Amino acid sequence: MQRNNVYSRSYKLVLVALMIAMTLIINRVFPATPVYHISVDFIPVFIVAVIFGPLWSALTYALADAIGAILFPVGPFNPGITFTLFLLGLAFGLVFYKKDLSGKLLWLRSLLAAAISLLIKLLGTTYFLYLTFGGPNGMGYFAYVISRIPNCVIFAALVFVLLPIIQRVIVVRIIK
Repeated sequence: MQRNNVYSRSYKLVLVALMIAMTLIINRVFPATPVYHISVDFIPVFIVAVIFGPLWSALTYALADAIGAILFPVGPFNPGITFTLFLLGLAFGLVFYKKDLSGKLLWLRSLLAAAISLLIKLLGTTYFLYLTFGGPNGMGYFAYVISRIPNCVIFAALVFVLLPIIQRVIVVRIIK
């Protein structure tokens, strides 16, 4: 699988394709509404972020969202939401790729990833949902922000709690 500590192109493509498929499956198992959508679809993206870096993880999240919108449409496709997922995958890669993931550092990086995901989800995704589903005036955006705060906080908590567990249980086995 590894040659001189560098993953082969085919191994990268196969693993990224598998993670895109897993993201699609996880994302479509749980029902979603335009306002509330709590999912653990970030787990395969995190695995790609740790192993291959920010660009691959960003592309994984964006491609999974675009393919999911084409194959399993839930509402209108919004490239802005795909862009926020691209940013989230990029952030995971920047925080975790080739970093020391032991002990307290893993928890601090998980806290940083949770804070970044909270900002991206609360400000970016909420803004693009507002553009997609709209409201009669500017107050509609603030209503979206207020209604999405619990969702975004729960997502950030999931990121904070699950990422260290995934690192210790799954990623270590894939890298070996």
